[in-house]
Amino acid sequence: MLEKNCKKVLKLISPKDIVLDIGGWAIPFNRANYVVDLMPYETRGIHGFQGPDKEHFSKDSWIVQDISSRKPLPFKDKEIDFVVCSDTLEDIKDPLYVCSEIIRVGKRGYIGFPSRTIESIMGMEGERFAGYSHHRWLIDIVKNKIIFRFKNHFIHHSWKYHLPKSYLKKLKPEDHSSYLFWKNSFEFEEVLTTSSINLRREMEEFVKSKKAYPSFYYYLYAFDSMVHVKSFIKNFLLKHPRSEKLAERIFGKTIKTGLHEESFWKNMPDIPSK
Repeated sequence: MLEKNCKKVLKLISPKDIVLDIGGWAIPFNRANYVVDLMPYETRGIHGFQGPDKEHFSKDSWIVQDISSRKPLPFKDKEIDFVVCSDTLEDIKDPLYVCSEIIRVGKRGYIGFPSRTIESIMGMEGERFAGYSHHRWLIDIVKNKIIFRFKNHFIHHSWKYHLPKSYLKKLKPEDHSSYLFWKNSFEFEEVLTTSSINLRREMEEFVKSKKAYPSFYYYLYAFDSMVHVKSFIKNFLLKHPRSEKLAERIFGKTIKTGLHEESFWKNMPDIPSK
């Protein structure tokens, strides 16, 4: 949790409020009365602590539970005054279920996770993959909605789909995280993209929006893709489908450009899953 957000959370919490920290094992939020995590109490705090010096939770109020198991959290509806869930949703297999449980048990709260920008930067942990190795999701926030996209392996494949490590120099500390303060409820969904064409296009558009690479990179890439004769012909036929019949007459055989298949997948819509 960003330090400024930690201070804001503490201001929002009254002394009588019951506070729950979900996934707080590595950096527990000490103001929490309860902590739910897969890891045991004795191994807590490997990366430090946040909040007041005194822990408000104890071994008895540290609940060991797999939050993705679809086992409900051991709290009644709206029993918790404030729920903190920081740097957890990106790690787990079923963040949508956890979001539903956060809304069920909590009256209000704070949710934070690595920004999509930081998760798209190559070389954060290793030279040949983007973001962090154990993270499963690319996550965006639009108004009061959290949007999850599976972190597809295409992101590591080409420079068009990730940001260079040098882009880190442009970021402020607050650019490393995305977060949401919510009250009563919030929206959430997973975007299911069945088309690899649209999947790659969405990632490329995100990277382009950050202006991390000069424009000539894209021109050089397009030129390099066309220097091979077969690629050139295929690209030409894709752009000029009426020429397909002419080419078939000249060569005396069917020209397989993948045009119809590509058109099918391009028009395949994303599916919101809630």
